Amino acid sequence: MINRTLVFMGFLALCWVAQPGEATGVVWPELPKDCFVHARPATSADMKKGCAAFAIGNAGTSVGTPLDIKIPQYAWHVDKASGKKTPVILIQAEESSGIKAVGYRELDSPRLGAALLTEMILLGGDKPGQ
Repeated sequence: MINRTLVFMGFLALCWVAQPGEATGVVWPELPKDCFVHARPATSADMKKGCAAFAIGNAGTSVGTPLDIKIPQYAWHVDKASGKKTPVILIQAEESSGIKAVGYRELDSPRLGAALLTEMILLGGDKPGQ
């Protein structure tokens, strides 16, 4: 007979040990040395090069304010609808009209994405799980 209390406690221990950056099967690459936007707003030229996911402004004038966040850095994007976590590297972080947004590059594809800062779990500049 299985002791249900021990099984439950083992399950809780597994849940407690799993940290946001330690998902099974994720191989985190080195952070990029270039092709990201830090300490300034992104431009349409940054977007064309694939170094930014968005540019805030119109007629070529950037109006976003850079956020004081380490760029680049490791992060999880958490989809609000499904709860799915996607490993990403932040490549920009800006604010405009009180909205804090980030641009990221997905690890498993060349896709860029943009999200609200509140949809991210920031992991910093050290490879997660190391």
